[in-house]
Amino acid sequence: MRALQPWLAPYASYLVGLARGQVRVTSVYRSYSDQLNLWHNRSRNPYPVAPPGRSYHQYGRAFDITGPPGLLDQLGRIWRGWGGRWSPSDRIHFEA
Repeated sequence: MRALQPWLAPYASYLVGLARGQVRVTSVYRSYSDQLNLWHNRSRNPYPVAPPGRSYHQYGRAFDITGPPGLLDQLGRIWRGWGGRWSPSDRIHFEA
């Protein structure tokens, strides 16, 4: 979570802590080349992929977590309640 913007990291860490070890952070910051690679291989990715320059991961404003779908949905609703962006169609992705 250290790769997130300093103002965002405490909220993200708290949210992940609410899961009490049942989720795992899988992606935070991505470079342009990392995002470009994901974009080129998006047909093999079950989740939406933003084109380079449009991903909040590149700006330290997004993180992905994996875990039980129901728990991700609960965390997503909490995140949205705090003003963040989250959607059930991309339940692993949280951004602000």
